[in-house]
Formats: sequence, structure tokens, C-alpha cells
Amino acid sequence: MYETRENRQTASRPIGRPRSHHADAAIIQATVTLLGETGFQGLTMDQVARRAGVGRATVYRRWSSKEEMIISALDTLMADFDVEATGDLRTDLLSMTRWLRDGLLNAPEGRLLPHLAAQAVSDPNFPSSHMDTWVCPWRDAVEAVFVRAREKGEVRADVDLTNVVDMLAGVVILRLFLGQGKPLTDGQIHDMIETVLGGVLV
Repeated sequence: MYETRENRQTASRPIGRPRSHHADAAIIQATVTLLGETGFQGLTMDQVARRAGVGRATVYRRWSSKEEMIISALDTLMADFDVEATGDLRTDLLSMTRWLRDGLLNAPEGRLLPHLAAQAVSDPNFPSSHMDTWVCPWRDAVEAVFVRAREKGEVRADVDLTNVVDMLAGVVILRLFLGQGKPLTDGQIHDMIETVLGGVLV
């Protein structure tokens, strides 16, 4: 069983010598780097120790398993969604979809998403909620934009907003991961949004 993120954040630390923040940072960085190089299955705690320049015992004192170590690394990487809504439907959708594209393309947690998705499919015990933690703030913000537009009478009342949001995210993700690494351009994002809006506006 995996701990929830809330339990990990609130769990008390054992009494003893304070942990080295430098070692923590080095281990986290090594974990993220190796995940990108080897994927989940290929990564080992011994590899992380060597890459971080610390002893094996330093890693094992902190985490009892590879899964716990990876989850801890992901928790430190989760991007903050920092796009403010303006109230204009098209402007907000464009800026928020750009944020998703740029995060998947450039942020460490975004680059790891394919590895995490593959692991979640092959291992039913893997906590896919960690992917959700990164993606959900974006989904919630985009859905809120559509809800406000619907309240203003701009979007049809019978539209399933969850499906609409998934359409936007799906195109961005598929184009990046299955389109030979070629992300959508700003112009293509604009055209995609216009196509989607064509089916939902009043």
C-alpha cells in the first residue's frame, strides 16, 4: 500500500540527527534524472545513491522502497498552476493550454509523465494520483473558465464540460507524445480552441 500525499506531509519525523537538506536535494535530483533516462522499471535505489554521490544507507534511511523514493521526488516537482483567469473565454483557454503544453515540454514533471503513465498501466498499485496532482489543477481551472462562460450564457447548458476539457488536454498530450515530439504551436492551439468552441458556444 502507498501512503497518501496528505499522510506523507503530516507524518512526524523520527527523533535523531537532522536530515541533510543537501543530500535530500541531491537524491531527489538524481531520482528525477534517472527516471528520465531509464524509466520506472530500470531505476534502482543503488543507482540513485551513486548518481547523488551519497552512500546507500543515506538513501535507505529516508525511503524503504523505490516507489516511496519516486513518489517523494514527484511531490517536490509538482508545478504550481499560476495562470490567472481574465474572464475572457478565448484568452483564458489560450493561456491555460499554452501552460499545459509548455509544462509537458519543459518542466521535469512534464517530461516524466510518459514514464508515469506507462507505469500506471502496467502496475495497478502505482499511485496514478501523482499524475493527477500535476494535471488536475489545470483541468479544474479550465473547467471553471467554461462554467463562468456558461453562467454568462456563452456556452450551451447541455454541454458535458468534463469531456470538453479532456478534448483540449488530449490533443496537447497526444501531439507531444505520439507526434514525434512536435508540440502544438500557438497557432495550432488557437485553431484547436476555435474548433472546440464551435461545438459548445450558444
